[in-house]
Amino acid sequence: MKSGIFFALIFSVLFGFSDAFAQETKPRAGKLVYKFNIKENIAPAIWRQTKQAFDAAESLKADLFLIHMNTYGGTVVDADSIRTRILNSKIPVVVFIDNNAASAGALISLACDRIYMRTGSSFGAATVVNQTGEKMPDKYQSYMRATMRATAESHGKDTIINGQDTTYRWKRDPRIAEAMVDER
Repeated sequence: MKSGIFFALIFSVLFGFSDAFAQETKPRAGKLVYKFNIKENIAPAIWRQTKQAFDAAESLKADLFLIHMNTYGGTVVDADSIRTRILNSKIPVVVFIDNNAASAGALISLACDRIYMRTGSSFGAATVVNQTGEKMPDKYQSYMRATMRATAESHGKDTIINGQDTTYRWKRDPRIAEAMVDER
């Protein structure tokens, strides 16, 4: 089953889902979580399934959209389309990385409101490569670095007040997101 519906009661026990994170419009016994699996390469079929899953979650008035992810990556165009859909979602989106979120999976994960990972999971390695696995020229890497950075920055900053000093800290460090594209 590619997607399913789960009650957030289970999710809250496993992942600490807070009431402040969901915006409930009417009282229910529990929070409605729409679960969507990404457990294959990111490709046009996954982009189509993602659109269908978001449409279904919206029609059900889900409180949370959960992506259960295990992928080594895929095409940049499809990953960017999924990233954009997540960034524009009215429903909070959480990803649970169950082993791998490499390359295109890292970009999608960065777009989510929250990221949870199973112990021992991996996240990153977003250098752009061609179909044979060879690194693409810097023009492509530069674009991907900017996309990763902008995705991290889209989550904003936290304000930290210590006495009279006010500092700001990124919720997702853009330098780390950008570094996922740099093989160094």
